[in-house]
Amino acid sequence: MAQIELLAALLMRVWLAEAGWTAEADHAAMAHILMAERHGGLEQAVAQMVDRHSNALAQRPWLIGLNPDCHEPAGWPQRRPWVPVLCAALADRAYRMLRGELPNPCHGEAQQWRAKRSRALRSAIKRGYRRIGCGDTVNAFLREPPPTKRRRAVR
Repeated sequence: MAQIELLAALLMRVWLAEAGWTAEADHAAMAHILMAERHGGLEQAVAQMVDRHSNALAQRPWLIGLNPDCHEPAGWPQRRPWVPVLCAALADRAYRMLRGELPNPCHGEAQQWRAKRSRALRSAIKRGYRRIGCGDTVNAFLREPPPTKRRRAVR
């Protein structure tokens, strides 16, 4: 698989694990966050996201076989019909993102995301993360708190 197809496949897998087939604002926001990470580029950042989501892969092992060619991935649940149209739209979105054609719905403000109704989101808010408006999304997008300054002890 060529580099661009690998990156598109990785984005597609993260997007499905995190937001589903059609959450376009989430997809664009997530990709912009991943592209901004400083972990050796988009490929490594997306691969790390895939690794972090081993639970999603365990629940839906077919995700690992999802590719932009949109053939039904191995392990796809037989009780559900494969919908290549949804896959093709997702692949097209991934390629548009990689070409720089998708605007950032968070305007560069978001640095992370969490599920809207999750303990992780509540914990992040308590730790000073701030919610960022990114349009109609299924996830909550967050800005990290500013670094705390240490006070010098008064003598």
